[in-house]
Amino acid sequence: MQDILIEVMPLIIYAILVGTVSSMIGIGGGTLNIPLLIIVFGFSAQESSSTSLVATLFAATASTYVYNRQNPRPIINRVGLMMAAATIPGSLVGISLREFIAGVPAGDLALRLIFGILLFPVALMMLFAKKKPKGDLASQLEAFDIADVPIKRIAMALIGGLLGGMAAGLLGIGGGSIIVPVLCIIVGLPMHAAVATSMFTMIFTASAGTFRNFIGGHIMPEYALALGVGMLVGAQMGSRLACRVNAVQLKRVFGLVLVFPLVKMMRLGQLWLDPLGTNYLLALTGDILIWLGIVVPIGLYRFYMIKRNNQLQVEPACEPDINSD
Repeated sequence: MQDILIEVMPLIIYAILVGTVSSMIGIGGGTLNIPLLIIVFGFSAQESSSTSLVATLFAATASTYVYNRQNPRPIINRVGLMMAAATIPGSLVGISLREFIAGVPAGDLALRLIFGILLFPVALMMLFAKKKPKGDLASQLEAFDIADVPIKRIAMALIGGLLGGMAAGLLGIGGGSIIVPVLCIIVGLPMHAAVATSMFTMIFTASAGTFRNFIGGHIMPEYALALGVGMLVGAQMGSRLACRVNAVQLKRVFGLVLVFPLVKMMRLGQLWLDPLGTNYLLALTGDILIWLGIVVPIGLYRFYMIKRNNQLQVEPACEPDINSD
């Protein structure tokens, strides 16, 4: 019991940090929790995914409570329930797919690679984050009516919800990286309403997935509770700090950092320089080199674009010569 407490207490502190950052910059905690559970605590890919999904349920519940108290209220219940009808079966399919992959030879490594490949776009989106203009949310919500959305778009949104649910079940994340763009681009919700409605949907998705994972015996209860409590506390702290920080800059920094644990989780350095797994330092060197090979070109590109944009803003526009014939 004492050994578990020694491991769980640092996990609660870490989860508070994750919950704080997640609520400040709008990312799913699973993106940060899964690499930690695999690398530090030695969980299998299946155990980390299942345990992380429990924390997602806590975070979604806390976020939905906060959004419900806002005025205007950004959650569109009818849209959220419609998406839940697709994400719940998608979550169950994703868990079944994960169980199948884990049961084959080298399945754990295969899941690690799948997790890393599918989570990499999240890190890249954070690296290239841009500030979004804010509009009048009240008038945007008043103008929106789900009855005005064409049937074809509703069908496309449900397909997107199914994929988002599969991502939640397979990866142990909320699926918001898929659901939010679907609600914005296809359904036509304002960004703030899309995020809030996605968190509301996530309660149903994560509940179904957690129940299925519990039946399958994949959840580590003590660690799941520690992550959940930490995320719950951190989400409340982050919501209060969000207006005091530059969320875009913070998102870019975390995107930069997040690439390394994903590389480490996939054992890319070991596969490259230490395939026999006999030299940890050599494998770590490989991970660092791969990380640098990814983030340095991106950093140089961003530096070039910032410099170019500054030059365009400083240089005056050319004016015609009034003395010319």
